[in-house]
Amino acid sequence: MRTFEKLWTLLASRRLVAIAVIALGAGTVILASYALAIKAQAEALLKDITSLKVGASTELDVQQLTRRHKRYISDHYDNQRTTTIVFAIQNKWLSTLRLEPDASFRASIAVEDGHVSRISAALFRSMDIYPTFQASAGIVEENASHPANSWEGSSHYYFPTPVGKPYLRVALDPQATPVQRRRAFDFSFRCFIKPGWGCDLPCDYLPAAWQDWKESLRGSGLYPDIFYQRYPKSRRCK
Repeated sequence: MRTFEKLWTLLASRRLVAIAVIALGAGTVILASYALAIKAQAEALLKDITSLKVGASTELDVQQLTRRHKRYISDHYDNQRTTTIVFAIQNKWLSTLRLEPDASFRASIAVEDGHVSRISAALFRSMDIYPTFQASAGIVEENASHPANSWEGSSHYYFPTPVGKPYLRVALDPQATPVQRRRAFDFSFRCFIKPGWGCDLPCDYLPAAWQDWKESLRGSGLYPDIFYQRYPKSRRCK
């Protein structure tokens, strides 16, 4: 009788272990599928946002885009001449389960007098590394007109980012070249779904624009000494 009880206990234990392994495997597959899904959604939204031509695309173009991404609209507001639509995709499950920090991809479109006047896109990952900006991030904005307070004079592709910040801010207008525009909006979504921590440099979000920013600093007195003092880990950036 005791031999039978021991055998039954052993079989039950093995059954429980097998169930736990299956449940863990199923959970891993579900979370991996979720991560790939939100990454694909963010990439699709970015592709559609950047398909718009600032100053040329119309309100009808925006309406078509909005219908495709309706579920991600987080805000919509109007003033006398401008309508702005804001989209947001978040890593809710991954951050809720503490597999990674809060991360979000946000994009916006502004329409003025029937045409797109501004588009923007930004990828944020919560990180307590800077007292006044609680995230590491890449932020890109394209405006129909060249801002009057441009940091870079007459440049149409520039970086209003103080050296040492945990984010890279990129600005451009329709006179930027196609190559510059492509590099400006060349987001890496790895840090949107990456388990664990890390992703503490702007180059993790906008790798191509980061290299262009570094190049723009040559001869300014900030590069290379001050730049690498502020970003000591940045030699890993490619």
